[in-house]
Amino acid sequence: MNTTVIVRDYRDSDYAFVNQMLLDSFSVTKGADNLIGSEYHELVGVIDSNVVGYLLLTKVYNPIIQRSYHLIDYVCVSSNYRRLGVGKSLLQKAYEIARSEHSIYLQLTCSNFRIAAHKLYESCGYVKRESDLFRKEIV
Repeated sequence: MNTTVIVRDYRDSDYAFVNQMLLDSFSVTKGADNLIGSEYHELVGVIDSNVVGYLLLTKVYNPIIQRSYHLIDYVCVSSNYRRLGVGKSLLQKAYEIARSEHSIYLQLTCSNFRIAAHKLYESCGYVKRESDLFRKEIV
């Protein structure tokens, strides 16, 4: 198997592959509508013409400091292609996009039990912050 990873923008033809990865990794599926707006970047990792990774990057403007940052969500890699550099390649492309858009930082959250993901993020220069995420569901 060729382990050259190509990272490109998401295409409609990637829908089924991305949905399967999202379902396997996060128990969610992607809506049928494409994300519209320059603040969104959907990236896929490809090996041997197979879509094997996905990452959603969202640009957020902070009006207080009048600067933007980027949020990374749904980093996932097909189980048969893990440890081949797909996640690292997706994160590198996200960094390049954020840098080109003059972002001040990249941010992501990760569940405590995803130890392998933590190691990936740390190996790519992400620093774990001492904080807890709070959320209130809208019902």
